Amino acid sequence: MNPQDRNPKSEARNLHAQDAESERDRLKAILDSMEDGIYIVGRDYRIDFMNLALRSEMGNGEGKLCHEFFGHDVASCSDCQHGMGSFGPQIRREWTVAATGKTYDMAVAPIHEPDDNISRLHILRDITERKQLEARLQEYSLDLEAKVREQAEKLLRQERLALLGEISAGLAHEIRTPLGAIITGIKLLEKGRESEDDRKLIFDLLMRETTRLNVKVSEFLTYARPRTPQLATVSVPSLFREVSSLVSVDEALVGEVRLESTVDSGLPDWPMDRDLMKEALHNLCVNALQALQGRGVLRLEARFAEGALELLVKDDGPGIPTHEIQNIFKPFYTLRFEGTGLGLSICREIVESHGGRISVSSVPGRATTFRILLRNRHKHEGEHLQQ
Repeated sequence: MNPQDRNPKSEARNLHAQDAESERDRLKAILDSMEDGIYIVGRDYRIDFMNLALRSEMGNGEGKLCHEFFGHDVASCSDCQHGMGSFGPQIRREWTVAATGKTYDMAVAPIHEPDDNISRLHILRDITERKQLEARLQEYSLDLEAKVREQAEKLLRQERLALLGEISAGLAHEIRTPLGAIITGIKLLEKGRESEDDRKLIFDLLMRETTRLNVKVSEFLTYARPRTPQLATVSVPSLFREVSSLVSVDEALVGEVRLESTVDSGLPDWPMDRDLMKEALHNLCVNALQALQGRGVLRLEARFAEGALELLVKDDGPGIPTHEIQNIFKPFYTLRFEGTGLGLSICREIVESHGGRISVSSVPGRATTFRILLRNRHKHEGEHLQQ
């Protein structure tokens, strides 16, 4: 060829085409070396390219419609081609092949071709083993949950039986003493040898022990019978006034004890069962007055604490021995001869039925404080309260 006949532009195009072909071959070699399945789909929904790993596993689908070759729902083609922007993030989905049962994690991303068309690059990663492992773990987790639930129910039954035994023993002990006194009094009356004064003393004893027995049985029924709080918004200051009035009726119990109450300003009405909470506070006040033995200060306080309503019952009495603190809420546990040991257990049952908690702190010889913490759960749950 005459050098003068050479066409530089044509030679440049040829070199460019050779370079492009070389780059395509190099890219194809790279894609064929990958373990993940890779294929490209054009705007006509046909497969333009499949790498060696995918062809080896599924056969050669180049030139075929993507959804027909892979068995996809044709509706997914529209999502793949039009549901993703040209520069949008890749789409990820899981795909299970019905024929083989294998599951793939499929990532789809746009490819901008030299002719300004946009194809779709699909990368398939076999996650069958992972999905099988997840299924086995899920099965194991469900089995474990069932076993834990079974063991929890078994432990709960054992705890209930143990508590029932404890309650039965406590109730039997509490009832035996007044019953013994009543039986003795009846036997004495049967003999008919007592003077009128003795008969009056015996009748007084029978009345007193019968009343005592009725109180013990009533407390037991109160503790044993589950009660669901009927919530309504309650004014804490008015609640304190009712409790103080109720306590003050027993002048012998109050003696010279000074009753005080303090409520933080701006404290809103609070959702609770007025009667149940009054019963709990009354029990705590009676417990404190019995410890004070007619002298000292009994104080009721209400304030916000930890985002909740905090009710405090304080006294400056002899306190509770440190080693007894862990036992005082147990049923039938009491440090007083005449007590049933159910008052504080009833308090805890009432507070916990409100979703709250009760605790006690004491400095022996100086003071005791019972603390009730009530959270306004219904405010967050948007439940309707009785007005």
